[in-house]
Amino acid sequence: MSLVHNIQIILLFLILINYCKTVEVNEIVDLPEPVKTGGMPLNEALNKRRTQRDFDGSKKLSMELLSQALWSCYGINRPTDEGRTVPSAVAWYPLIVYVFLEDGVYQYSPKNHHLLKVLDGDHRAITGTQPFVKDAGADFVFIADFNKKSSMDGDDEHKRRSIYLDTGHLGMSLYLFAASNGLKGVNRAMVDDAAVLDLLELDKKDYILTLTFSLGY
Repeated sequence: MSLVHNIQIILLFLILINYCKTVEVNEIVDLPEPVKTGGMPLNEALNKRRTQRDFDGSKKLSMELLSQALWSCYGINRPTDEGRTVPSAVAWYPLIVYVFLEDGVYQYSPKNHHLLKVLDGDHRAITGTQPFVKDAGADFVFIADFNKKSSMDGDDEHKRRSIYLDTGHLGMSLYLFAASNGLKGVNRAMVDDAAVLDLLELDKKDYILTLTFSLGY
């Protein structure tokens, strides 16, 4: 066997190792830089917006699409003051965005635009009671940290209204993202909140699951 052939085998082996590398729990996954210009005109995206539930489970979302979806719904668009692509009452931003993928559960960091893996395994089915949720390329789960400091502290009713108002903004952003990228999406409220919070080891007294969203092909 020639030296050149040996080198080719070694290179192929290294490529396969890199391709098959799995993301470990607590590992940070850097997301591709989101595109912040161009795209489908707003009126066209609004016209194409649909609620669709028939996902093709064989198709995965690319990291580029996942990156764009996360930035669209909760990313930072003003680095100087960390303002987001969506509004929040008194700039509170109490929501935490989790993404349930085939290989695990990830938490999105808007500030760093990366994902932190928090759980191994495919847990998409727990994000809703409908059977199609397990086939979506990504299931987004929005959870409010009710104890995050706010100028509304002391007025729990105001805070509760605000977290659901904020959630609506995220959901609509994902709908428009789906429409403008030829994807399917659906906002969902049919979910066992307690089961998801238990899975994520979040205390029900401090955290509120507000909504879920399925995105895919």
